[in-house]
Amino acid sequence: MRFFLIFFLCFFLACSSKNKNFQNPSIKNTQNLEAQFYASLELKQNISELSELKQSKKNSAKAYKDKFFYAWHIQPKIKNTQDIFWSFQIYLNPNKNYYFFNKKPIDKAYFKALIDNANTKDFLKLKKKALVIENSFLRNIPTQTAILQNPFKNSEGVPFDYSLDSVLNVGSPVLISHYSKDKRYAFVLAESGWGFVEAKNLTLFDERRARTYENLNFLTPIKERVSVYDEKGKFAFEARIGAIYPYYAEEKGYFLSKIGDKKVKLSKKHFSPFPLRFNDTNVKTLLAQLLSRPYGWGGYDFERDCSLFVRDFFASFGVHLPRNSRAQSKALKNFDVSFLNNRQKQDFITKFAKPYESLLGMKGHIMLYVGKVQDENAAIHAVWGLRTQDDGRLLIAQTALTSLDIGKNDDRIKAEDLLLSKIDLISFISLSEAQSKQIKEYLNQIEQKTNQGKK
Repeated sequence: MRFFLIFFLCFFLACSSKNKNFQNPSIKNTQNLEAQFYASLELKQNISELSELKQSKKNSAKAYKDKFFYAWHIQPKIKNTQDIFWSFQIYLNPNKNYYFFNKKPIDKAYFKALIDNANTKDFLKLKKKALVIENSFLRNIPTQTAILQNPFKNSEGVPFDYSLDSVLNVGSPVLISHYSKDKRYAFVLAESGWGFVEAKNLTLFDERRARTYENLNFLTPIKERVSVYDEKGKFAFEARIGAIYPYYAEEKGYFLSKIGDKKVKLSKKHFSPFPLRFNDTNVKTLLAQLLSRPYGWGGYDFERDCSLFVRDFFASFGVHLPRNSRAQSKALKNFDVSFLNNRQKQDFITKFAKPYESLLGMKGHIMLYVGKVQDENAAIHAVWGLRTQDDGRLLIAQTALTSLDIGKNDDRIKAEDLLLSKIDLISFISLSEAQSKQIKEYLNQIEQKTNQGKK
């Protein structure tokens, strides 16, 4: 018995020691990999960290819909088609290389075949109104294959599909210019711009049907990627925050909707009348759904890049913004802060920026200011990563809550490559004349002092 106990204890302790030694390297290796490739998110990724929005207001549904249905009301004329099909010459540039997802280079003959199939000679021959009935990618060349630049760098490759410009949600109105030669694609005008969409994802609307559809009341999702079912319980589509869907009646617990030929039931738990009231509850509800979602360049995998995050967030509240990040900054009342140093930028943001109503812009990126978090100015933004000294990236790869100078204590990141260092435009969703005047005077005073110091 004594021998058995000694044997058992030795065996148990040996196993315990083995398990401990077996697990630790794995944990350490994971931590080392994260430290090597990922930026440290110093703030908790939780909306409970966010400051309170103390106001409540509701925007006009009509003002948003006027822009949303833009493609159904414009009468486009034939322009210089090189401006419309701008990507074609870029793909054919002999000095530019592109790759498939398997990291094999793409021959220029592949692009020539796609461009031939684009059928540009038929541009604007149809001018037919249509509705998107499946979530769709809006592409600048007729293919569903990802087109990548240098997939051997962590700042390129997946998810940077250069053929992908945006996402068209179910229920988006478009104007069909023409079809590709193989009839698989329609070249369309959406409110976010021109592009190719798979033709099977569209249904044609005549004038009467379009007018009826446009004049319905609309809903917007308050839950990301919620499944929508038809009246028989069959899956219809996946709803995305930022989309709007019509409804014509209500029953217990549901809104009844018809999108194209799809009759669907939208749960009142997951959808709310459009536009949402801009208040603390609704802002936090949406941000909770979008925070930590994977980064998606151009809408890759129906996720979001920086401008698509900003655009979809504000769309839910009836605020229409352009698709491009720089255009978003300039579409609003904005102020040039490029001449401020980082301390002055922080002071300016603390003094004037409005949580959830201010956008912090820079070349190629835009962020939603959310106020102070742990006594630091903070933003929520969809971001791939932070530039390193070797032109690589410390990955974030998601919609994240960060300080404005994230990475400041990492030796791999130069001070001039901090987000704060790059901010050059600060824009406001709403701003009174008095507030605008105060900001201009404040910036003028700093600029004058800076110029005097240089003399």
